[in-house]
Amino acid sequence: MSTATPPPGPSARSRANRSFALRFVAGAVLYGLALVLAGFSADIGVPAWLPALLVLPAVGLMAWANIEMYRSGDEFERRKIAEAILLAFVIATPLILAVGVLQFYLLPELNWIFAFSILMLGWIAGTIVSAVRYR
Repeated sequence: MSTATPPPGPSARSRANRSFALRFVAGAVLYGLALVLAGFSADIGVPAWLPALLVLPAVGLMAWANIEMYRSGDEFERRKIAEAILLAFVIATPLILAVGVLQFYLLPELNWIFAFSILMLGWIAGTIVSAVRYR
């Protein structure tokens, strides 16, 4: 007589990860499509803001994915994520403000994506610090 148990099904964590990935990728694809369509809209006689409206549901999907991923974690995972976001804010805000002030005096005008890059680099730094701290 065999007492083997059936193989375990997908865990709640892997289902949450799959759901997160699906929503986030769908949002990213929609976002990319909106940018491509906005670039071609002048050629086909459509105002650029019309295809750019696709950005709104794309951002909504990506935000929903991140919020659900945060909510699906336990208290420890939430604490790590919150610390990474806090560090990103604390790092990025003064740098973005300094760059803005320095643009008045000596820096050339920078594209808005530069501020986004600073924020993302701050988030990466915060994630690394949080991972090392709770190792």
